[in-house]
Amino acid sequence: MKKQWKRALGRFCAGLLTVAMLGMVPAGEALAVTANGAIAQGIDVSKHNGAVNWGQVAASGMKFTFIKAGSTKSGVDPQFAANITGAQAAGLKTGVYLYSYATTPEQAANEANLVLQWIAPYTVNFPIVFDIEDSCHKGLSNQQLIDIVNAFCTIIDAAGYYPMVYSNKNMFVDKMGNAGWDKWVAQYNSSCDYNNNVCFWQYSSNGNVGGVSGRVDVNYQYKDYSQLIIPEGFIEHNGNVRFYSNWKMQKGWVAYNDTKYFLDGAGNLVRGWLSDQTGTYYLSPQDGSIARGQCQVDGRDYYFNADGIKTAGWVSVGEAKYFYDPAGDGVMKREWLSDEKGNCYFFDRTDGHMLTGGQVIDNVEYLFNPDGIRQHGWVTLENGTFYYDPVSGGKVRGFLDDAKGRHYLSLDDGHMVTGPAVIDKQNYFFNAEGIMATGIVAREDGSYYYDPAGGQMVTGWFTAADKTFYADANGHIVTGVYEIDGKPYYFDAEGALVRDTALEIEGTAYVTNPEGVLTQVVEEAPPAEGAPAPEVRPQA
Repeated sequence: MKKQWKRALGRFCAGLLTVAMLGMVPAGEALAVTANGAIAQGIDVSKHNGAVNWGQVAASGMKFTFIKAGSTKSGVDPQFAANITGAQAAGLKTGVYLYSYATTPEQAANEANLVLQWIAPYTVNFPIVFDIEDSCHKGLSNQQLIDIVNAFCTIIDAAGYYPMVYSNKNMFVDKMGNAGWDKWVAQYNSSCDYNNNVCFWQYSSNGNVGGVSGRVDVNYQYKDYSQLIIPEGFIEHNGNVRFYSNWKMQKGWVAYNDTKYFLDGAGNLVRGWLSDQTGTYYLSPQDGSIARGQCQVDGRDYYFNADGIKTAGWVSVGEAKYFYDPAGDGVMKREWLSDEKGNCYFFDRTDGHMLTGGQVIDNVEYLFNPDGIRQHGWVTLENGTFYYDPVSGGKVRGFLDDAKGRHYLSLDDGHMVTGPAVIDKQNYFFNAEGIMATGIVAREDGSYYYDPAGGQMVTGWFTAADKTFYADANGHIVTGVYEIDGKPYYFDAEGALVRDTALEIEGTAYVTNPEGVLTQVVEEAPPAEGAPAPEVRPQA
């Protein structure tokens, strides 16, 4: 600080070199202004103190230091670099100060930016101080001084450092009592007669501290900065949250605690949606960490990859697959989806997973293959062959006509029916390919006739290919001699009725009339005694 002024007041506090450590004062409070209330002791130095042995300073019990960075008149203090690196290496909490000549807020802002430029390569883990005590300030009004202080401290605060203002007691009492920033008060006495937010008290310029040649400014600390100035992590600040790494406020993306966070241009933690050139992110409203994996935001489900980028399209989670609709802002699909190839998929309405296998949706049965594609047409499964409508994809039951013919699909489970089947009390027959048979059909148990118009099995008399046939009550086409309505008829091996024909049946002569009724031929001589009569099957 200003040496002439310090020497004038030095007589008040010579010899006060010890500090009573009576406990930590909660952050934000500045209570005692005597040695008894202090929590630590430290020094402040500039080029006037020459080369400092910082290891010895630390060994003498000093816990902190304020180092002059420079001024607009003299530039960077010649000892600044050596002092700040040496103090840091010795483990002292290290703040800096700028001696101000500003008489306007614009000049104070320039001084703030200048000190930020000077300290950029170094670690500052204690307040940055605006030393406002020069003769150029004496004639300024109270409001002018407050505006100058605010201009400097606001820029320092915005850069992520902790600002503080230094001056003598009289300046604070007479001119800057309304300064809202932490105060470092100079009064060389056995106590400080000022108690308005006194965070440091410079009680002497005549200190004798190991490692410093000659006298040195000595100070007491009253405010605990350990939770206000931190080496790494998050800290609340004016209703926002900042993040620090190696004592410096960070901006942009930071990786911390196995996740990522984003700090805006003012260093404030961002929450909610964020988009940049790399993608779109969602930052937790609770702690600002990136969302990863499946995440619900405002009632909508999204997916974020391992880097927190919102992902659209297909996503696999374990054995399940999901679709986040690119056309719907990446929201999880929970309904039907058709892709550019015409494939149809369905995603569960409860949790959005892609369905596979047989599924009932809105009371309609569908089949999806292992890739989730809705099937259509004929599908053969372990439990049978089924048909799914080519347009709707729904399973078909009942009669179905295709290019091959008519089929029947079971009303129970929709499987394709083969062989004989009773449908609506009518008998039908379907071949091995499920095609409904018509006309005369040779089966293992005989021949049958199925109406060409409707496919139903026919019983009784029928005509086919200009021939007459007869099917018994079970639908079997009869052959040989068969009695119908008490009259014998004769049908050939194919079942066709034989008309107007002379026959010999088991050695006996018969004739059939135009209606096909069978009559035995009566010979002039009686038949030999014991000759058998032809067998005639009665009508079933």
